[in-house]
Amino acid sequence: MASFGIKLAVWILAASSALAQSAPAPLAFDVASVRPSKPGSAQHSNVPLDSGNVYGSITSEDARSAAGGHLIASHQPLWRYISFAYKLSGTQELSLRFNIFSGAPKSGAPFWVTGSFDAPPEFFDIQARAPADTSIDQMRVMMQALLADRFHLVVHNQTDDAPVFALVLAKSGATGPNLQPHPPSDTCVAAAPDQTSAPVPPPAAAVVGELPPICGVIAHVPSSAPGQHYGGRAIALSLLATSVPTMTGLAAMPRPVVDQTGLAGLYDFTLSWLHDPSGDEAIADNTANFRSALKSQLGLELKASRAPISFLIVDHVERPSEN
Repeated sequence: MASFGIKLAVWILAASSALAQSAPAPLAFDVASVRPSKPGSAQHSNVPLDSGNVYGSITSEDARSAAGGHLIASHQPLWRYISFAYKLSGTQELSLRFNIFSGAPKSGAPFWVTGSFDAPPEFFDIQARAPADTSIDQMRVMMQALLADRFHLVVHNQTDDAPVFALVLAKSGATGPNLQPHPPSDTCVAAAPDQTSAPVPPPAAAVVGELPPICGVIAHVPSSAPGQHYGGRAIALSLLATSVPTMTGLAAMPRPVVDQTGLAGLYDFTLSWLHDPSGDEAIADNTANFRSALKSQLGLELKASRAPISFLIVDHVERPSEN
């Protein structure tokens, strides 16, 4: 019996060793450098650190790739690296930074990570190398490992039932003139989850207006008219919904926005509006022009509701260790 027990123990150890050897190694950069930025350094990244909302203009020359596995990012706040690593939506990113959404849990991120509306956070330069065939989504996982190693970052996701604005169709079964299904005739193909969007020739501007030259993103589009001008090309409406607070500003949109249009597939859109300058106290959220544009141009409305929202919570973080 003792002999059988010894043989069983040896077999278990051997099986455990074989499983350990066959398990894939966790994704991590081959080499990485993390340094505090010098004051006044230019802000740059050769890999897009957003999740589809570009926050600015974009051209067909803008590379949206993992840069052959070589990340060079300068003068970026830690919240942006966190947002990239965990592929945060616009809603999740704003909650991480500002703790302003009613009913949302506090993010736990300290001031040096997030800054505030009137004071900057601390900035960091990160250079890292990975295999040349690394995708952006693989690089996100590598960034998670890097932040855990150098910043001792510990996070968890928490889902809470929170007040939201539901993005819905203003008229059942109909969209507005500036929101149309992405046409098969457009050579633009939206990126798969583990790939990147690629510059392709823009479609004819006659349908919804001038669109970004890149698929799968929301960005500023050029216009000679005053106001805000955004467009999206081959996007899911869930991306539009979670981008609304970043497009309008938190003062105008103090709740997360969730897609409840019921529209599947990919869409093209353009949306233009002027911020309401009246300061009319009767307009509590000062979004009259935006809501009007949303309805007349896209055929969409915002309805007060409640919904489960996932938030990223920072449990622990430290300034980076030495390289």
